[in-house]
Amino acid sequence: MVVLATNAERSPDLFLTAVDATGTQYEHGRHYDIALLRARDAGYETPMMAFDQYDAAARLLRRAATFIEGGNAATGD
Repeated sequence: MVVLATNAERSPDLFLTAVDATGTQYEHGRHYDIALLRARDAGYETPMMAFDQYDAAARLLRRAATFIEGGNAATGD
């Protein structure tokens, strides 16, 4: 899971955490809640938004990494 949050320096940051959730927890979105609680416990502040590898934000994050490294974000090259 990835949590986009505000760090102690009041800058935007990414908090990464592995979350094990049951099928029922996953269906009810509890994996997002768990990730957000872990980020808060680690000292991150709101605003916060959690996403997993299946969310649109994860695809955009991969494109952003390509862009930052000087590649073509549209093609992933």
